[in-house]
Amino acid sequence: MFKKFYSVRLICFMFVMFSLLASTLGVALPKEVEAATFTHPGILHSAADITRMIANQNTEPWKSALTNFKTDAKASSSYAKQGPFSKVCRNDTTLATCTDANYGNSALENDARAAYYNALLWNVTGTQAYANKAIEILNAWSSTLTMIAGTDAQLAAGDNGIFLANAGELLRYSSSGWVSSNITQLETMLTNVFYPQISTPGDANWGGSAMKSMISIAIFTNNQTMFNSAISNFRTNDCAGMTRNIMSTGQISESGRDQVHALGGLGNLTVIAEIAWKQGIDLYGDADNRILAGTEYWSNYNLGNSPTSWDASYGRCTMGPWSGINATGRSATIDWAQNELVYAHYVARKGMTAPFTTTYMNGMPATDSDTAYITFAYRLGTITDSTKPVAPTGLTATPLSNKVVNLSWTPTTDNIAVSGYKIYRNGSIVGYSQSPNYTDAGLTASTAYSYQVSAYDAKSNTSLPSSTVSATTLSSATSQIPFASQDIGAVGVAGSYSYSSGTYTVKGSGSDIWNNTDLFRFAYVPLKGDRTITARVVSLTNTNSSAKAGIMVRESLFGNGSNVFAALKPTNAVFQYRTAPGAATNSTTSATVSAPYWIKATRSGNTVTTYISPDGITWTQSGSSTISAASTAYVGLAVTSHVNTTLTTATFDNVSIQ
Repeated sequence: MFKKFYSVRLICFMFVMFSLLASTLGVALPKEVEAATFTHPGILHSAADITRMIANQNTEPWKSALTNFKTDAKASSSYAKQGPFSKVCRNDTTLATCTDANYGNSALENDARAAYYNALLWNVTGTQAYANKAIEILNAWSSTLTMIAGTDAQLAAGDNGIFLANAGELLRYSSSGWVSSNITQLETMLTNVFYPQISTPGDANWGGSAMKSMISIAIFTNNQTMFNSAISNFRTNDCAGMTRNIMSTGQISESGRDQVHALGGLGNLTVIAEIAWKQGIDLYGDADNRILAGTEYWSNYNLGNSPTSWDASYGRCTMGPWSGINATGRSATIDWAQNELVYAHYVARKGMTAPFTTTYMNGMPATDSDTAYITFAYRLGTITDSTKPVAPTGLTATPLSNKVVNLSWTPTTDNIAVSGYKIYRNGSIVGYSQSPNYTDAGLTASTAYSYQVSAYDAKSNTSLPSSTVSATTLSSATSQIPFASQDIGAVGVAGSYSYSSGTYTVKGSGSDIWNNTDLFRFAYVPLKGDRTITARVVSLTNTNSSAKAGIMVRESLFGNGSNVFAALKPTNAVFQYRTAPGAATNSTTSATVSAPYWIKATRSGNTVTTYISPDGITWTQSGSSTISAASTAYVGLAVTSHVNTTLTTATFDNVSIQ
């Protein structure tokens, strides 16, 4: 039965069992910024998850879920490993590498899962024998495996790398006794043997398989570039990306192939979103909650209803399209736990409705006759919780303009998890935030405002408010903005930033803002939500014909961060954009102009549109691009000399943020 989705089922099952053990999805909502510093453990399970597993393991329904899990032979400290092998093949039909088309593949599948299961049971039970078994398996494979080959090598790496990385994560961040040299050994194998097979994801379920291992390996190895690549592929890959494989109607790219492949591809994307959530990235919310749309569509049809819609021109990149939905594999009782994950996020975490997802979930069997496919489809259950979160601390309020104040505070805690924060202005609620920051806009110039924040959990228990802080908006739109400033990338000469009497002076070196990574000076503020920044470039030292000064909206402070840049060169205006971390930069020349000249950038969602003007009154659009970025982005003034050992000087005035 569709062996390639074996891992999708097990990953989803593992999530549900330990979501059950972890209570009603009491996982802290993530920061809406990229995971520049990784949370550990933080792949399939966080530290808070493990704490709750331990607390709930003797309470129903978690007790039965754990008992059922332990019936799997791989979830045992007595498991006899089947490997290692120096090379593994999957569908090596020509026998170019292996003596058998699937040489070593089943051993890798079983051992990878056994390592993960035992590592998890070690964390839940504290029984050292489980840790020892997981360590034994990881050490054996990481010291031996040097090659994965075959037509389906990407599936072999994608379906198994996630389990090995998760096992390593759970052992590494516990008192398991796993020595550092062996940790490094596993990191090396995952990076050198697995990652090359998944670095360029295929389409549909292949791509999802690759991305789920890519993001897992990135977190385990603390590889920010790899992590960014996984997120970028999920969001923008032409064939593997989430929006390419789930239409806005919910139709899945393989719905016309069969229901098992459709669910498998959807399951991969769901797992990736759950892992990213633990690192502070909300992929679940992308494209207007597209994963929920896909799950509702699939669940509705598999419950026996007619498809809600059908587009006969839609298929996966390398297969289809199909004239109609395919009923092969259609079932109202497939005991996969994916619906549990989707229900947990959208209903339990977000308070949304998911009627078909919920109905399908409630009809799934409580046990699975095949112990190779452990079923963890028990309901999440109801936790009685009346404990309030701890009141937030460290609240600061910083005026950015005559209409905007930035708020930030220290993340707080709850006995289960903090769901979000309420923001109060002058005693009344003005907004909510999942992350410990908020941008309050639409204010009045030269006006004092007082702020407090409180935290709330999934049961709507609300903390006491924080201490009150006050901020007074600036007197005019062009009052000084409190920019921070730093060099981005390995510039040859350190830059600087200063302000005096309405003029912002930015000095920067750097070879360019171009290609896959940038080198420049950046004066910036973090801004949440849809905002507009305007500035006049007064002057730019002509160190090179490609020296640039302008305004930028940027997803991160890494050199390869996605961004939109509206700039002046010495003799023309340019519009540049990098749609995803590490992607190539694209550019258009807007007009033959020179400083002084006005520029403006407006963000709406993830789309940034730029404009230029000779007088700040009449504006001409210079470009527009959609980039990968969280709701909080870095916005400000960017300068590069195009000569890495030489500084250029740019001055700006009439700078405002609205």
